[in-house]
Amino acid sequence: MRCILFLFLIVAFSGSVSAQVQQSPDKAFALALASGKKVLLVFSGSDWCIPCIRFNKQILSDSTFLRYAGDKLVLLEADFPQRKKIAAPLRLQYDSLAAAFNPQGTFPQIVLLSPQKKLLAYVPCKAETPDGFITTLKQLLQ
Repeated sequence: MRCILFLFLIVAFSGSVSAQVQQSPDKAFALALASGKKVLLVFSGSDWCIPCIRFNKQILSDSTFLRYAGDKLVLLEADFPQRKKIAAPLRLQYDSLAAAFNPQGTFPQIVLLSPQKKLLAYVPCKAETPDGFITTLKQLLQ
């Protein structure tokens, strides 16, 4: 019984501080409006863009980054895969975001937005560590 309670507490506390990458722009911006957090929008090509795959593995999946983002950001990934199908309504939303914030079609492109979808900054995306990326975000959020 104690073991189950202990596991429940670990799951409850670990889930409450880490950010989750949202796939739905409507949900991401609604969360941002409700929480007052900024939106970190990542344009990605999940099955063909090597730098995107690397960024996802090194930064977006890192527990240190997810804990930081859980306090400060709503994470939104607009994925443009070549093999996987994206539902048409979701694809239209991604296309609209790309027209507004990634007209050159750069991948990966990382953008910091207000909850009202106003551009705050383009976030440099180099081969970085999670700590280096967090430092960059802290500077941009000041």
